[in-house]
Amino acid sequence: MPGVTMPRSSITPVAGLQKLVTRSSPRTEMERWFIRRGLPHFIEPYSAGPDVWSRAAPVLVVAYVAGGLHGLDLKHWSLTRNLVAAGVVVAILVATWIVTNMARHRPVMSRPRELGVIELTAFVIGPALPAAAFTQWGDAAQALVEGAAILTAIYLITSYGVVPLIGWAASQTFSRLGSVGRVLSRALPLLLLFTTFLFINAEVWQVAGVLHGLAYDITLALFFLLGSAFVLSRVPEAIRAVHDFEDWAEVTELVKGTPAEGLPLPSTGNPSETPLSVRQRVNIGLVSVLSQAILITIVAVLLAAFFMLFGLLAVPETTTQSWTASPDVHVLAHWTLSGQTLVLTEPLVRVAGFLGAFAGMYFTVVLSTDATYREEFAEDAGPQIRQALAVRLAYRHASQSE
Repeated sequence: MPGVTMPRSSITPVAGLQKLVTRSSPRTEMERWFIRRGLPHFIEPYSAGPDVWSRAAPVLVVAYVAGGLHGLDLKHWSLTRNLVAAGVVVAILVATWIVTNMARHRPVMSRPRELGVIELTAFVIGPALPAAAFTQWGDAAQALVEGAAILTAIYLITSYGVVPLIGWAASQTFSRLGSVGRVLSRALPLLLLFTTFLFINAEVWQVAGVLHGLAYDITLALFFLLGSAFVLSRVPEAIRAVHDFEDWAEVTELVKGTPAEGLPLPSTGNPSETPLSVRQRVNIGLVSVLSQAILITIVAVLLAAFFMLFGLLAVPETTTQSWTASPDVHVLAHWTLSGQTLVLTEPLVRVAGFLGAFAGMYFTVVLSTDATYREEFAEDAGPQIRQALAVRLAYRHASQSE
């Protein structure tokens, strides 16, 4: 995190992940190979780089302004009052920026070239000030939590190469559409049958239909975290299954088609005497999670879209009012079809998203525990991880030989 200096590798992660040294060598080619597969912590020594925050500055600026706008109330305030409030928000954010520059002894309106503890503290606290000025303490607390969460997410995404990992996982998923189609054709009917009964349950609407803001986001995030926990619980077993190699001849065979192919490797000795660090194990855990995440996301989105369409056709506004026990239902859009009025309501969207996320978690558990599904799809990451571990052995041997 900020202020911590680590040994630098010849490569740093995205956008720094792409700023690779121009000198081409087996070592740097293997480092590129690790990064493209979302395994940057296989690089030794590895650092996320001190300029992570500077590279993320455009994203932080947008999030900074958006967080400050929590102080507005578009639903209950007039346009004039919101415009005045927006002016106050901008003034407070600019004042925070100026104070930060003055603390750094920079020109008051200069753009920060490097972001350190002072700037990151201002990023977290600044957006909460407008909401606090309007005595909206809940929004102020939400802005603080969101600011800290954004910083954490940016650091983790950069450090663990999540962006290239998602690209790799997507390419792996779409390269085996046949097995994906078979899994979906077997899983979706059961999921639809199970979740449809939840959809027409008034209690579900009274819970999910009225959730909003941070509470709704946290609820969906809990489903994701629970599903991820089931996958991660199997990671130690998966690592034990693929980590050990019989001899260097097996390693030589596995690294074929990678930048490690052709490197001189030992012919004797135990190739598995290289324990993984905690971060490397976490990196493998992310590969395990995200290798299934694309398929699970497809399932969740398909089910959410189905329930949104089903609710649009079959659930009138009066039924929504009854199920949510609320006489005032926010209608997002409405259409007329064969004399019937179709309404897209906010509770419908929330319930559809809730059930989609719930179904995604349930499907994750099925993938993690059902042997048939694992053989069909979920274990496909195993050979990829085993190959990466073999390349890591070759990489470490090449590094020690330099």
